[in-house]
Amino acid sequence: MPVSLSLYLDLVRFLAAVAVLLFHLWPQWFPGFPLPWPGHAAVIVFFVLSGYMIAHAAHQPGVDLRTYLQHRAARVLSVALPALLLSVLVAPFVGTTPIHSSGPMDLDPAAFWGRILASLLFIGQSWNLALAPPYNQPYWSLCYEVWYYAMYGAWVFAPRRWRWPALLLAALCAGPKILLLAPVWLMGVATWHLRGRLPANMAVLFFFGFMAAGLLLFWFDVSVLLRNQLIRVWPQVVQQLNESALFIGDYLLGIAVAGNFLGAIALGERLRPLLRIERPVRFAASYSFSIYLYHMPLALLLWNGFGLRSPLVSALVLAAMLLGLGRLTEHQLPLYRRAMRRAMA
Repeated sequence: MPVSLSLYLDLVRFLAAVAVLLFHLWPQWFPGFPLPWPGHAAVIVFFVLSGYMIAHAAHQPGVDLRTYLQHRAARVLSVALPALLLSVLVAPFVGTTPIHSSGPMDLDPAAFWGRILASLLFIGQSWNLALAPPYNQPYWSLCYEVWYYAMYGAWVFAPRRWRWPALLLAALCAGPKILLLAPVWLMGVATWHLRGRLPANMAVLFFFGFMAAGLLLFWFDVSVLLRNQLIRVWPQVVQQLNESALFIGDYLLGIAVAGNFLGAIALGERLRPLLRIERPVRFAASYSFSIYLYHMPLALLLWNGFGLRSPLVSALVLAAMLLGLGRLTEHQLPLYRRAMRRAMA
């Protein structure tokens, strides 16, 4: 992958993670100064980006089913297991008073460990379940992504006679809510397969035009407006979709993100000015998963457990904790890969 394109995607990844953090914590820090941070929209950006990167990784020379499984398992478990452990560790300190986006706080032991187990198996969002880990609502999207990895791996790497059975088995485990947003993830896959086909003279139009389209879709709450129309027709069905209830608008946003990525690919050398900020972008992006998966339980610990209510001090302490945990977990990916290789030997 060209360095400049990789850098642009890293920048998008980091900004999306920060947008999710601010979407959850800004109303708690600054309740009198609300800002419309694009939390759900940022997750859709993640899905398209994930589809692109997984397609890129899966089609590299020498990658087979075993390698694919090792790399995907290592990447997911390096952050999923610490995130679940974090929920357990902060539980004695966070009390039962909810903060913005904290989810339910008064879980009995059976419900608490049930959520942990469902999240460990990545079935917390399958079918009619809506079980995020305690104090960590953002984890829902990881349950979606794991089944997208499984379905794509089944299609690409399974022997021909087992391709459809393996794909259907993964789809059955995922359930309709997860499948409903699968087209968004597949837009990233399609973008990878279409790379290089956009004429260079269309690059600027695609890059900025689709970026503007995505911002307008978010600013005018098109997803919410479309969901509200569906609620009038199928209220009970839409309510059961939970995070997938915005699927029509998510498809539109996914198209905008994919179009922007196609434009970025076609820009080629014109993205090279980004190299001036390569080091800070690479550094920041290397903590994206940590920012995304650890910020809520840590924020609860700081707000409820330590009584740290100053927005500035809380943000600085949270950033330091995210850097520390990221260094201990997300940055230890080679260790997880070696462990996966030994486990699958």
